[in-house]
Amino acid sequence: MACMTAASSATCRAPVVGRAAAASASAPRAAAFAPASSASSASSSSVFIGSSRKMAALSASAAPRGAVRTSALFGAAAPVAVVAASVDVTTVSETKKKFVDSYPFPIPSIWSVAIQELLVTQHFVKYNSKYTYSKLSSLGFCSVYEQLFEGFPNDAEKASIFDCFLKALEEDPAATRKDAEELTAFATGAGSVDGLLASPLFAELKALNADKKFAYSRYDAIGLFRMLELAKATEPAALEKLSDAAGIKLSSVNGDLGLYKGLLFKLAAAKELQKEIFDRERKKQAERDATKAAKAAAAAAAPAEPTA
Repeated sequence: MACMTAASSATCRAPVVGRAAAASASAPRAAAFAPASSASSASSSSVFIGSSRKMAALSASAAPRGAVRTSALFGAAAPVAVVAASVDVTTVSETKKKFVDSYPFPIPSIWSVAIQELLVTQHFVKYNSKYTYSKLSSLGFCSVYEQLFEGFPNDAEKASIFDCFLKALEEDPAATRKDAEELTAFATGAGSVDGLLASPLFAELKALNADKKFAYSRYDAIGLFRMLELAKATEPAALEKLSDAAGIKLSSVNGDLGLYKGLLFKLAAAKELQKEIFDRERKKQAERDATKAAKAAAAAAAPAEPTA
C-alpha cells in the first residue's frame, strides 16, 4: 500500500466518529508468515504496541522521564523487542510534547491512544545508540499507519498527524513517504523473492547488522511482510529467505507479525464497538428530538384559552 500523499488542513478539528475499520479483513494476511505459536500468543494478551510491561524491559539507567500508560484497547503486552542500550538526552516526555505542540487538536480516542503509544515505542528505537534510518522501516511504518487510520474521518487531518508524529521523532515525513512509495513500487514489480533480493537494501541492512549499527523494530518486520505481499510471494520460506538476506532473526519477525495481527483484530473490534455506541446515541437523540417536536406541535395546535 502506498503511503498517503501529503496534505494538511485546519478543518475537522473536533472528535468525529470514524467508519468501522476493514482491518479485520486484512488482519489475517499478517498470519501468512507467522507460525501457529506466534499467532496464538498474539490472540490473547500480546498486542502490537505499548504497555507498562514493555517499559519494565528497559534498564533503569536507560529509561528516560515520562510515563507510559496502558489502554484498555491494547491490554497487557509482551516484553518489548527493542531495548535501548543508550538513550539520548531527549526524553519520552519531550518527544510527546513536540507532538502535542505541533498538533494541539483533539483526536478521536481510539486513534489518540494508539498514536501516543506508538510514539513512545518508536522513541526508544529512535534514540537507541544503534539506530540508523531504514527504508524498510519507513515502508513498515506507512503500512501500519494506513491500517491504523483506516476509517479516520478526514484525510487531510490524517496527513497532518502523520507529519507531526514523524517530526516529533526528528524524522523527515516527506522522505519517509517517498522511500515507502519507492519501495512499494519496486516490490510490486519484483514479482518474486529473487526479484526482491535484487535490491541493494538487503545487503545494506545485513552490513549494518554485522557492524551493530542497526536497531531492529517491528516496522522492519512489517516492511518485510509488506514487500513479500506486494511481490505476491507469501509462502513462509520466502519470509525466511528475505529475513536472512537482511540479517534479521526470523523468530523476531514472526513474533512481531503475530503481534501485528493481534493489534488489527483488537483495533477493528474497538472501532466497531465505538461505532455501535455512537449509532445508539444518535438514535436516542433522534427519538428525543422527535418527542420534543411532537410536544411542540401539540402545544401549537391546542386552542388558545380565552382572555378575560
